[in-house]
Amino acid sequence: MSEQPALDELQWRAPEWIQMFGLRTDNVLEYFAQSPFYDRSSNNQVLKMQSQFNAPVLQPKEVTQALSTMRGIEFAIAMALPASALWIIRKQNRISPSEAETLATYFVINENIYMAPSVYSIISSRMLAGVRGLREALVLAADRLPKFAPTLGYTYHPTAQEDEETAKERMQEQMMARALANARQFEFEQSYLNMPKREPQSQQTQVQGLQKAAVQPESQVGEKHGPSVAATAAIKRRRKKEK
Repeated sequence: MSEQPALDELQWRAPEWIQMFGLRTDNVLEYFAQSPFYDRSSNNQVLKMQSQFNAPVLQPKEVTQALSTMRGIEFAIAMALPASALWIIRKQNRISPSEAETLATYFVINENIYMAPSVYSIISSRMLAGVRGLREALVLAADRLPKFAPTLGYTYHPTAQEDEETAKERMQEQMMARALANARQFEFEQSYLNMPKREPQSQQTQVQGLQKAAVQPESQVGEKHGPSVAATAAIKRRRKKEK
């Protein structure tokens, strides 16, 4: 179930009623009785029910005099300006014929009925607006002031504009560093590709020796070992002669 809107935020009108009866000082309370602002338990409703089947109908002055003799909630015309189509209606609690406590105020302007805001709602709204503005000002001022901590000392926070400029500068620095790194890597690759390919001297000699040993015939290998075998045979013959 949807909540009903607050009465001080409501605007009400009944064009069909105005077309049928018009709007005057003598019937403005009757027009007001059709609106949701009207209290069906008020003294006005009691008088209306009592005089509904009695003739003649009570006039506005007679209604005012009759209400002054009753106790409880009533609606009365506080101000009437028919030339300006303005009527002010007051809801009040009748305590005595000469004393009444105002509970709410309504005004009728150009067939529209409004409820006047209470003094409490006006003051609270103004105070809330003032406190909110003061809070925003203090927050803005606090952001621009240096922060202090025992471990860090004073620290300064840049503004949003400074943050944006710092971000742009950081992005430019990162792009320049990336471009410089790419240039250095390209230069290194080019120097490596242009370097002549050289094998170590010892490794080259060892490879050549292995290649010759693999190609050398077995006869040459035997010739190399031949002198050592002949010398051994001569030594054996000399020993036999001595014996």
